[in-house]
Amino acid sequence: MLAALSGDPRGCPARVEAEELSGGTGAATGGVCRLRGEIETGDGCRRTFRVIAKTVRPLTEGRHAAHAADPQHWAYWRREPLAYGSGVLPSGPGLRAPRCYGVAGSTVFMEDVPACTEDPHVAAARLGQWHASSGIPDLPWLTADQLGQRLAVSVLDWSAVRPDRRAALLWDARAELVGRLSALPRVLSHGDFGSGNLRRHAGDTVVLDWATLGSAPVGADLAYLALDTLTDLTSDYLAGLGERHPAADALFGYRATLALVGSSRIHWMLAAGHRVPAGYLDFVWDARPTL
Repeated sequence: MLAALSGDPRGCPARVEAEELSGGTGAATGGVCRLRGEIETGDGCRRTFRVIAKTVRPLTEGRHAAHAADPQHWAYWRREPLAYGSGVLPSGPGLRAPRCYGVAGSTVFMEDVPACTEDPHVAAARLGQWHASSGIPDLPWLTADQLGQRLAVSVLDWSAVRPDRRAALLWDARAELVGRLSALPRVLSHGDFGSGNLRRHAGDTVVLDWATLGSAPVGADLAYLALDTLTDLTSDYLAGLGERHPAADALFGYRATLALVGSSRIHWMLAAGHRVPAGYLDFVWDARPTL
């Protein structure tokens, strides 16, 4: 890490300050801090540095804790360090992961990306380009079926939350939706492509939190960004995807994922006593796939 930051393999820390950060809410996140200070190079010069250190740890409680050691389960705790060390993450231009300066055990040392919000239309187009240009590598620790794994342990009692009937109807269609999703072409997937994980920096869309990297139906990643922004981004995504996959497949992957994730989030909000944002259910319902 010190060599990567200073450009000198003889570099050693002359001064280091650590600032604990509240970001990094992934299931396997153990802690995130900002390190800054000075590195003394072999020729006696000092160079300042600033880096994010993210440490992961296995889940120890909750319904997914039993799968923390399963490399193909979305909750596998070692996936993010493995992803940063693998060379498979996008490196730009356009869409990219934060620059990685090194991985030590369960800690990733990465670029400190400024918190500048990305335009969702730009992010959607670049997501499509990434899906069009990236194959799925043969790696044993990629998430195989995050949505299916989550749905398998989600038992939702709609009678206890008094929802708009449309949300329950979408959830009741999950068996058919999941079955049709399984037949779609698959792409390399981020797994949590929401606005909170996107930054605009130096002309690129920088995507944070790669703990759920894996394969997913084409179009599925887009649903998470659309749910965060309540914006139809399909034309941007399809423009980026080009002719790599049929538009009808991408649209179904997006709409089915939107329906399943959107309806389950509505149940969670109601059960927790939170107000469902204005227009949220209308957006999810209007984008539902034809069954």
